[in-house]
Amino acid sequence: MTPPVNPGPPRKRPIAYVISLTAIAIMVVHIVSPALEIDGTTLALAAIAVVPWLGDLFESIELPGGTKLQYRRLQERIDVTEQRTQEVRQAADDAARQARVALVTSGSENVAGGTPTEKVAQLTNAFTELRRTEPSSPGRTYRQEQIFAELVRLTPQLTGMDLPAALGSDDGGTRLTAYARLYAKPEEQYLNALVEAALSEEMHFNQYWAFHAVGAVIDSIGPGRVELTTVRRLRQGLSLVPEDSDRARTLRAVLARVDYDAA
Repeated sequence: MTPPVNPGPPRKRPIAYVISLTAIAIMVVHIVSPALEIDGTTLALAAIAVVPWLGDLFESIELPGGTKLQYRRLQERIDVTEQRTQEVRQAADDAARQARVALVTSGSENVAGGTPTEKVAQLTNAFTELRRTEPSSPGRTYRQEQIFAELVRLTPQLTGMDLPAALGSDDGGTRLTAYARLYAKPEEQYLNALVEAALSEEMHFNQYWAFHAVGAVIDSIGPGRVELTTVRRLRQGLSLVPEDSDRARTLRAVLARVDYDAA
């Protein structure tokens, strides 16, 4: 079935009304002038009156005298340019987030003294408290990135970490420790559990880094060794993530690494 024609963003309609009504008014004045002739000027004005409504049907209209109005192709180019600009801006934002995490990870310690286990526990509690007490904001996101970066640095030092339990935990901070560990130290045997945790993750910040962890594991084992069922599961999950979100872009980038088509 042919999909219905998209009428375009609502903001364009008021402009179309103004153009059409103005052109019709001028045409009427022209008609009731003493000459009362339907000449080329009148026909041109009539064409202008309907131009805003024909963009979904025609690419251009040639007016008397050889003037050619092209609008659909121009609008398509504008839309493509705006989309590419938005994609570049979003990609730059994603790169900046990962760069900040890498910078903190490679820097000096920002957590009070203690064993790696104690420090991770401090960070886990700090994350949970931050989420509980502060509303969503750029400042909260920045602090969460600092916590994640420290977890990326510390979790590989833990011994006997129960990753399946952490991935399935009801606590967001605990799940974040598992994502950080697998992001820093990918392990193939936890890929399927990580994928399920990532797709069911309710915290947007956590899900973003969970998808990055999935990508890290896939890179470590090689895309060709990822099971077809796992790829299909990721593709199914993509439809559940808002299309224009950073999480969707991250998941699409992960799927782009896979060698074969899971459709």
